[in-house]
Amino acid sequence: MLKQSDDLAGTAEARAPGALERLDALLRAWAIGFAAVRGDVLSPRLAESRRGLGADEAAGFLAALDAGILHVDSAGFVRPQAFRRKPSGGRYALFSRNGAGVAVNLEYLIQLAAAAELISVHHVAGPDICFEQGEFDAVVEADGVPTLVMEAKARIHGPDGLLGLLASLLRLSEDGQAAAGRNHWRKYKALLDITARGPVVLWLVADGARWPFEAHAADAGVRLVPRPLRPATKESLPGTCV
Repeated sequence: MLKQSDDLAGTAEARAPGALERLDALLRAWAIGFAAVRGDVLSPRLAESRRGLGADEAAGFLAALDAGILHVDSAGFVRPQAFRRKPSGGRYALFSRNGAGVAVNLEYLIQLAAAAELISVHHVAGPDICFEQGEFDAVVEADGVPTLVMEAKARIHGPDGLLGLLASLLRLSEDGQAAAGRNHWRKYKALLDITARGPVVLWLVADGARWPFEAHAADAGVRLVPRPLRPATKESLPGTCV
């Protein structure tokens, strides 16, 4: 799965030529608009992120933008156009205040891009995708029953990385009393509740990562089985686990 990171980065240029440069220019333009509508932001200057922009997240976000699955206004607020938004919102800010200036909310880039990929790559019907539902960043439903849950992190490695979440979920699947952070525990508990109704696909996502697992109820816990990382087809993610 870690090798996949190089593959995704390598295909990013083909998916969206010049993605890093184009998204950087757009973010700087949107930051000007964000500062204009936020009285507490004194400067549109973008703070330098130690994580920087990733080629995969940039290509995915721009592909969703170009396909009309996402719309971004002049102040960097994103409105999904094709999948269901949470009832309490529906507008997602790419920026937050950072001192006198602006910082990019990196996790939204890959979170929104991956939700859009469910439509453009895996051919899921947009109305079946619930964005930010419960403990997960997206849930795919068929007739009201979850078939896929997605959780996205900005990066694979690091304090809030995807590997850390996966490690916690695997520990808890072996021992429901294992040590885990509160956020990771809540996600495991939500997965436990969902799989009690039937198996689902757990799709873990980050810049450079698309990791699918089959999640089954087993011995009062959850059993996670990696799915083959094959080229995407209509059946490669959503649908019934076997």
